[in-house]
Amino acid sequence: MRGQGRAENPDRLFKRFVYDNYPLTSAARVKISPHMTRMRAAVLAMLLCAVAATAQSAPEASEVINRITAATVLILSGEGAGRLNSISSGVIVRSNGVLLTAYHAIKNAREVQVRLKSGDVYDQAVLIGTDERRDVVALKIPATNLPTLPLGSGEDVKAGDPAYVVSNSSGLAWSASSGIFSASRLADEIPGAGQGFRVLQFTAPISGGASGAPVTDSQGRLVGIVTGGIGSGHKATVSSGPGFAVPIDAVIALADGSMTLALGSGAALQMPTNRQSPSSAAIASFNPQEALRAAHTLCISTKTMYFTPARLERELAQQKDFSGLGLVVVKDPRVADLLISVDRPSFTYTFTYSVTDSRTSAVLESGKVTAIDGNAASEKIAKQLVVEWVKVRQAQPASKSN
Repeated sequence: MRGQGRAENPDRLFKRFVYDNYPLTSAARVKISPHMTRMRAAVLAMLLCAVAATAQSAPEASEVINRITAATVLILSGEGAGRLNSISSGVIVRSNGVLLTAYHAIKNAREVQVRLKSGDVYDQAVLIGTDERRDVVALKIPATNLPTLPLGSGEDVKAGDPAYVVSNSSGLAWSASSGIFSASRLADEIPGAGQGFRVLQFTAPISGGASGAPVTDSQGRLVGIVTGGIGSGHKATVSSGPGFAVPIDAVIALADGSMTLALGSGAALQMPTNRQSPSSAAIASFNPQEALRAAHTLCISTKTMYFTPARLERELAQQKDFSGLGLVVVKDPRVADLLISVDRPSFTYTFTYSVTDSRTSAVLESGKVTAIDGNAASEKIAKQLVVEWVKVRQAQPASKSN
């Protein structure tokens, strides 16, 4: 485009101006009369100023991306006990720690953590404003002097204008993408998007994790907030098709909200890692007694209709030595150190059980009892387990030889 590349020759610019504005004959075009010299100088000055102003008003894409990145945050939401539920994005809109993000990403979160590009992590966030219809929420973290973006307006966006997005798409933190704005339309036109508000449609590629991310124009002005709910029923995913953003004009007032709902601490939340399965060599050297000694939580499951985990949980609690083991029964196997599974082979009165290490899936102990029903089996299994665990806990760890 002109103004972003090499400036044209001033004489050519002047002649184009004269030819476009004055009906000259072919002979007159060959030689422009001297009385136009002053006008030539004035026109050249205006054209050169316009070229310079255009060049200055169009910052490099890399500069725009850097500014957006600094104001974009990564948000981790959890179900409790450090169980990560979703990764989303957000944008700082006030230097005193106020940010906007997607409502659905933190709606049912029991714990929230906010990470800045600078490396600072905030485990405490307060909800100060919500707009469920537009899927946008305002949070405040205890920070000051944070980078922000200048505010634009969704009303100024035209189809074909450049669009920039920085998000945490697919869990890849602070990923930049670009495209164009395609349209401004009513959410009513988009299946599953809701009703009663406008959205900006854009082509910059995004995916899951982009919800709440900032969308800017070519100047780096914030014009919209990515909403992952549109077209997907407000789920915490964003389709690979067109992207949609709520105009900033419609939600910026949330930043001045007066709500003070403190969200659960996200101190235990961590980014997911591509943790490899334990190798056969590591499992071969695995010490079952060490795993039993180090365990803090356990989860009970059953493979038979004749036995209920709740009954075994009650029987364990009634064992006099169980409280001294420091073990806690949990319902979610993802946070359990030990997994206890109980079964009863068909047409028998034998109940089998096994205790496995949740990290390596190594079987730590197993056994069986004979009982008329699940209640009687629970009592016998509980006694055997507690006796074995007490024995292991009381035994001294084997000392390593030098």
